[in-house]
Amino acid sequence: MRFDPEQKRLSDPHWTGAVAAENAFADAFPLMLTSTASLADLNQRLVAQGLTPVTMDRFRANLVLDGIQAYDEDHLDEITIDAEGGPVRLKLVKPCTRCTIPSVDPQTGVQGQQPGDTLAGYRADARVGGGITFGMNAVILEGFDRVLRLGQRGAATWGI
Repeated sequence: MRFDPEQKRLSDPHWTGAVAAENAFADAFPLMLTSTASLADLNQRLVAQGLTPVTMDRFRANLVLDGIQAYDEDHLDEITIDAEGGPVRLKLVKPCTRCTIPSVDPQTGVQGQQPGDTLAGYRADARVGGGITFGMNAVILEGFDRVLRLGQRGAATWGI
């Protein structure tokens, strides 16, 4: 499949500011990221209720960070990842509001209530009108042509 180069689908400038972030297959932003610690926290909450833990594939993240505390991604401003050929610089712009898709078991296609109901108990975010969030949407500032690989190191600044 190819996209018509004359057709540009851009992320909402309310969130991206001066960055004209183009989307192709993405929902509304080029990237969505979360962290292993956030998933671990959610799974602890599920297990405490006698429920089955979930896997990261439910959240369809493009990037999964390790080495930060649960939900720290909510407060990061920029992330710079050391990639071959130079850095990849990302700006985190908007909390990722969640639809019902994370409550669909990716192995069976069966719609359930979890983890949506559990997230609703503690992840309402005033920045998005009280929407239930998990992860952050991001735009690319630098390194569009560089490849990200599992295990690359990076650094982040606080901001949001």
